[in-house]
Amino acid sequence: EVIIGAGYGPSADLWSFACMIFEMITGDFLFEPRKGNSYDKDDDHLAQMMELLGPCPKGFSQSGKLSKRYFDKNGKLKRIKGLHFWSLDKVLMEKYHLKEKEAKALADFLLPMLEWEPEKRAKAMTM
Repeated sequence: EVIIGAGYGPSADLWSFACMIFEMITGDFLFEPRKGNSYDKDDDHLAQMMELLGPCPKGFSQSGKLSKRYFDKNGKLKRIKGLHFWSLDKVLMEKYHLKEKEAKALADFLLPMLEWEPEKRAKAMTM
């Protein structure tokens, strides 16, 4: 919501918390965007989020004052194509060699804090 200029509230803190937990466990950033020849760092950040979390909901992709910079009218990224989806539990197993049970448990804990839409994101009281 910050990148597309949709405003943000306390639920953004839970998103950040999930990212920090991932970093503490793996030693790596959950998202590490880079600038490319035909896209900027924020484009890559959104692309990495989509690869991990699935497509951005169309309504949400259009909800920010900067949305048109990054998304077309169908909610697809304008400057980055050919995303490679890799679920969080698979990332944890394949890249970080967590056992399946541990990877699924960690993904189940983190993913509710990483919901695209802030109103659907986990609340601190329920975690």
